[in-house]
Amino acid sequence: MKKAKSIAILDRYKNKIPKELYEQILWVIGNQAIEDMFLDEEDIKALIAQGRGEVTADELVSRFKKKWGAV
Repeated sequence: MKKAKSIAILDRYKNKIPKELYEQILWVIGNQAIEDMFLDEEDIKALIAQGRGEVTADELVSRFKKKWGAV
């Protein structure tokens, strides 16, 4: 997966989320790409849920660490 693919996934949700949340997730995509880590649909949905207050940042950090083997 490449950064462009992550952005394409996010763009599918662009009209369903506030502009500020879109830009925050776009920033995360860019920062993860620096580390050669790319967000998939599940990751992007999780960030949208966090932005909406449906899940905490700590829960997401834990989930991402397990997914990427950082635990």
